[in-house]
Formats: sequence, structure tokens, C-alpha cells
Amino acid sequence: MNKRFKKIISLLICLAMLFTLTACSSSTNTPKETPKKTSDGLSFTPGTYAAEAPGRNGILKLEVTVDESRILSVKVLEHSETAMLSDAPIQQIPQKIVEGQTLKVDTIAGASLTSGAILAAAKEALTKAGGDINKLMQGVEKEKIQVQDAETDIVVVGAGAAGMIAAIKASALGKDVILVEKMGMLGGGDTMMASTLLNAAGSSVQKELSIPNSSAEDFYKQLDGIATQKNMPADRTTLKTYADRSGAMVDWLVDLGVPFGRITNTFQHKIKDGSAPGTHIVAALSKELNAKKVDYRLNTKATSIIMEDGKATGIEIETPDGNYKIKAKAVIVTTGGFSNNPELLAKYNPTWLNRPTTGSASLTGDGIIMAEKVGAALYNMDQVKANYLAHVLEDGSAVSLTAINNHTVLVNHDGKRFVNEDHGSINYKSEQMMMQKGHEAYAIFDQTVIEDLKLMKGYNDSGYFISADTLEGLADKIDVNKENFLKTMKDYQSYTINGEDKEFGRKISDPIDKPKYYAALVTPSMQSTYGGIKVDETGHVISTEGKVIPGLYAAGATSGHGAAAGEVGYALIVAVVFGDVVGEQAATDIK
Repeated sequence: MNKRFKKIISLLICLAMLFTLTACSSSTNTPKETPKKTSDGLSFTPGTYAAEAPGRNGILKLEVTVDESRILSVKVLEHSETAMLSDAPIQQIPQKIVEGQTLKVDTIAGASLTSGAILAAAKEALTKAGGDINKLMQGVEKEKIQVQDAETDIVVVGAGAAGMIAAIKASALGKDVILVEKMGMLGGGDTMMASTLLNAAGSSVQKELSIPNSSAEDFYKQLDGIATQKNMPADRTTLKTYADRSGAMVDWLVDLGVPFGRITNTFQHKIKDGSAPGTHIVAALSKELNAKKVDYRLNTKATSIIMEDGKATGIEIETPDGNYKIKAKAVIVTTGGFSNNPELLAKYNPTWLNRPTTGSASLTGDGIIMAEKVGAALYNMDQVKANYLAHVLEDGSAVSLTAINNHTVLVNHDGKRFVNEDHGSINYKSEQMMMQKGHEAYAIFDQTVIEDLKLMKGYNDSGYFISADTLEGLADKIDVNKENFLKTMKDYQSYTINGEDKEFGRKISDPIDKPKYYAALVTPSMQSTYGGIKVDETGHVISTEGKVIPGLYAAGATSGHGAAAGEVGYALIVAVVFGDVVGEQAATDIK
């Protein structure tokens, strides 16, 4: 259901006295697309018909109920799609099919696989019901929503973690905020895809679990040490800021309902049941946006930043219903990186061009491009993160298996290890994998992963992994030199007993000796980028002349924040911390 301009439309309706005041109190901020007419001449055999189709994570099942001439209901019965990411299509597409009496329904931007599965299953069910698919694909006319220019204190472009938190912060400080997002859902970028953990220091979770050496100062020393060791371009003020503020932001997320409750490697915060943190964070922030009554607008793409006398004063907007402008005292850009923009990748880091991607389709560098056009400097544009644990699906898309990093051993087709799986650089491990036959390897793990990590259990249920009761049986099912593979695994297990990895020096904590045994074919993907619009430590955008551009701010992966989050920092906590920082700074500046 499209409810993009709630406040504007509600005001017009109220002024026109066409509806009661209760019609003006919707909480989702986007207007309903009203069918102008339904498809004529439909005919069905009355009854309820079931069908299924493959989604992103497995089979989706639904049922359709019809009478002689109408579709009465469409219900999704079972699915294993990603929480939050699949919510919009599962809620909206069946409703649109019934409202319009048509299968010609737009997919939800950012959730095309789930959308396609619903439509494919509905088509099969309606075929069973004797429906004329040609007529059902004709669609219905929709009344265009009249768009008009808007005005606010602060406009935030991009509704990932940084954008949602910036909007929430500015709203809490008493500012009128409009948040725009080009996708059909909130959090549809890097945040929604965050599958593993969030790094932070000094949180209540760490204190409750009595984790030693987990203070903000300890965290900063670790980050600074990595930056020094790798000679990476990192801004120490930025590192100190997010080290100091990270724990408080985790506590705030916990208060909002994000169930962090496990700590690994001192600073790694994980969800209690081993599920992906991204969907929990998006759900909590979405709820808070609604609680704060922030005006957010989906399917709403910013195309340019409006400048007046050298100051950012708003944005130009493109929507399915037309284009308009939002005038604002401050513009915050949080549109994410450019991992899905081949032109920018070719220009700044062609090494990972034409690789599968485990990043969101929304990450096309929109904010970076817009800001550069108004004179913003760019910084650290070559900083990217390649994900060596990407599993490619049959349709060519890929899912990230980084959650199993600490519990897996990597073997190539020759059955041998080729890297320290715990090496501190994810890019280094990706580079080593690119040297293997087929640019791929098998990630080997055991039943412990399936029992401890809810996300991996879901992937296994979807058929992503190969399994066997013994390592010998597993070797027979995968494309490896069996003799070498069995020796590799025997040696690896012995390293746990002896306490020394004689080949690569890994500190092994998981011997991989609990049946069943699993294998996933993995290859490096292009996942995220961490350079972008140059900003100072509070998110002000810096021009090519080295000066602050008044009224313009940036945070998260769209900003060149100096944290080099692909290696030194950790992208999710950088987005969380600096979303809060920039929301506060923008609100303070426009007093």
C-alpha cells in the first residue's frame, strides 16, 4: 500500500472536509494508491487454491480464494524470507492483487525476489482456479496522487541506520524532519543486510557479562593499532568519537528492543539467538520513527541538492506520482555507498568490478554523486570491503555467510587450506581466495553452527548447504581432492588439541568435530564501500576548497568519515554513532 505523503494528503483531505478526522491519523506516512477501476470480465471456479514459488531464502507458499467473478483473498501461508526485508511485499502485494483484481502489481523496490515469488505463486493459484491470466495481467488505472512542494527544518536523504537515527535524533531535539527513501521499505541498504554483529565498547551488555578489557579506551587502542599496522588512512578523532559513543548507542538500541545479549572477541555484540542484527535494528528504528511521528516517505528518490548563495537549502524529489521540491534549513545525506554502481567501482577500485554482490541494490552512490555536483570533496573512495564468504544462489544473487567466520575452515578444490581464516583483513582473505581455482573455495563447518546461529539454520533449511554425517561422506559430495581434504580436516582438528595451527597460526577455538558436517561453496563478492563525501568529525560536508558547505551534512557509508570501516572500523556501528552525531549537529546548527 503506497502511503508516501501522509501529512500532505491528510491535510488536503481534512481541509476539503471529505473524510472524518480519523482518516487523517494514519501512521505509515504514505498514501494509498486507489484503483480507478477493476478488471472486467473475470471468471473463476469458486474455491481456495494453493500454490508455491521459490523466494530468496526458500519456498514461499500461499493460497488464493475466489468466487465466480472476484479474487476474495490472497494469503501467504509459509515462507523463509528475511524478516523486515520481506514484510513490505508480504503485506502489500496480496492486498494490491485483491484491491485491483489484477496480477499486474508493482514489485517492492529492494525486495524483488520475495515480490516475484508472491506474484508467481498467485499466478499459479489463479490458473488453477480457471482464471484468464491475460486479463489478470491487464492491470488497473490508478489515480495519480497530486504532489506538491514541502518545507521542513531538516530533510534526511536515505533511510538506513544513519538516516533513521539522524531523523529520530533531530526530531527528539524539537525539529521538524522529513526522511526520504528511494526504496519501498525502511532500512533497505547496508543496515538490512547486516548479518553478523555490531562492534562497540563499554555497553551494558559487556558489563553484565563481565567482559574484561572492553572499555572505550581499549576499543580505541585496538582500532588505532590496526590502522597503524596496516598503514590505513584513518582519522583518529573519528575513531575516538565512535569508540567513546559506541557503548551508549548499543544501550539505546537495546532499550528500543534490539536483543543484543552475546559477546565474542571482547567487542562483538551479537543477537541472543544468533539471528542477523540488521533486521532487528531496522524494526526497532522503524517503530521509533512511528512513535516520534516522523514524516518518512518511501519510493521517494532525491535527485539533486538545492543550493542558494553557497548554502544547501533543500532537495529535488522524484516519485512515481511526480516530482517536487523539499525546502529545508539543513540537508543530511545518508544514502549509503556505491557497491552497486559499476561506473564508480571502475573509477575508484576496479579490482572488485563484475563480482557478485552481497550488498543492497540501493547502493548506487546517489548521495555521493549529488554532493560532488555541488562542490563537496570526496575522501577515501578506494576503501571497499570484499566479502570472501559469499554464497551465490541459482538466480545469480548472493548471500553473506560472514556469521560463520569464527566457526569455519576454508579449503580449495585441491582439498587444502590457503589462508588464516581469522586474519584481520577481510579484503586480504578475499584476495587469497581470488588466487584459487575458480576464485572459490568451500567453507566447512559442523552442526554447532546450525544450532547456534539462527540465520544459518534458515539458510540450511533453504538448501544452501551440502551436508553429510561424516567428513568422508561430505568429501564425496563436493568437488575436492578427497585424500587431501580428509588430511586437511584431520590436521585442523589436531591443531585444536595441540593448541597450535602449524600452517597458518590461527587461534582455533572450534575443532569442527560435531556431526553433521556442512559445506558451502563461497567466492568473494563486492559488499560495501567506505569512502564518500568528505566530512568533519561532526558530519559537516567539506568542499573541494577545504571549507564547510553550510547546511549540508553526511553520515554512514555515504560519507568519507575517515574510519575506514571496511577494516579499521565496523560499518554498522559507524552508521549508528554518526547518525546520532549528525542529527544532533544539524539540529544545533539551525537554532
